[in-house]
Amino acid sequence: MMSRRNKSFLVKSGLLLFLLGCSPLWSLFGQNEQEEVLPFGPSNTISIDTISLFLGGLPVEKKQSELLFDYEKTQSWQLYAATLEKQWQKRDMWSWKPIRDFSREKLSRLINPALPVFYPFSGPDLMFPLSLFPLATVYVLASREMPGRCPSLESVKTFEKTFPLILSSLHSYFKAGYFVTKELRQDLSLLGGNIPLFLIMIVRSGGKIVDCRTTASTTIIRFYSHGELKTLYYFQSDLSNGGIEDSLMRFLSSLGSFNTVIKSASYLLHGEGFSSLRGFLLSHSQAIVQDDSGIPYRYLVGAGRKVYLFGVYTPPLNIFREFYQKDLEEAFASQDHEPLPFGFGYKWNPKEAGLIVAFKPEG
Repeated sequence: MMSRRNKSFLVKSGLLLFLLGCSPLWSLFGQNEQEEVLPFGPSNTISIDTISLFLGGLPVEKKQSELLFDYEKTQSWQLYAATLEKQWQKRDMWSWKPIRDFSREKLSRLINPALPVFYPFSGPDLMFPLSLFPLATVYVLASREMPGRCPSLESVKTFEKTFPLILSSLHSYFKAGYFVTKELRQDLSLLGGNIPLFLIMIVRSGGKIVDCRTTASTTIIRFYSHGELKTLYYFQSDLSNGGIEDSLMRFLSSLGSFNTVIKSASYLLHGEGFSSLRGFLLSHSQAIVQDDSGIPYRYLVGAGRKVYLFGVYTPPLNIFREFYQKDLEEAFASQDHEPLPFGFGYKWNPKEAGLIVAFKPEG
């Protein structure tokens, strides 16, 4: 009988081959559709992980890279590392640690937390799916933000210019728990894309980067976390009815059962412009974990899903006030529900935040 580890390897290998066939290939550090893409291997393991540690404000040993080891003695790196550490620890205390505890104690009793995870409208927000679903080994993120390039040793030599861009990109994320789209796109255009932020989040959460690859609109990052080999797939994609790509839908369908997480989604799934994605998620997701900016409550109930509520319902922010859901407010008022120990989505205050868990009933 084939072992679970071997089955997992074959499944992930098949997914990788599927992805590489979806679009023209990029080289590791720049676009070159004619360049041959080598199979994953250990040749870049140390370098990309070491670079990620350096970008993440974490110590690099001299044997890993003498150059980066020396760079970490500079005042610029030390100030950056101290600033990033302080902001990271504060957000971890407020969000990610309580979410990990919640996932272990509450969420894992309702759903299968080891299934692949899909996160639409994600931007570079990897920490929330990692915290909600730490047992998953496949994470699929999709949004319109550019992926960028996997960093090289040469590219980090301009770290004195890069560090302020990283801190600027993460400012609203650390402050409120979500990225402000307009600010993010401006920052990412200077930083070069999502990839540096993905790598920083992985190593700062205890992961070890194995390798990083990009295609024309897709990023694949493999990393070890808690002894498991995991894979992040990022699709740069317009998720509206007229823009969503068949390759993304086919890839998600190839995963079998998967969980979906939606937060700070600008209430896009409330409108008919994203009805195709909404219908796909309702029919294919095993569980949907979201705030009120995700799929409207009436669609979850209409699809026959079992819905669990945590926290409270408070009306949307003023800029989204048209998406107030009276039926969801009534559901929160009528059902017994437990408090939410963390802010989620646009409600950074736990006393104002609500979480909706909707899953397909068995049978």
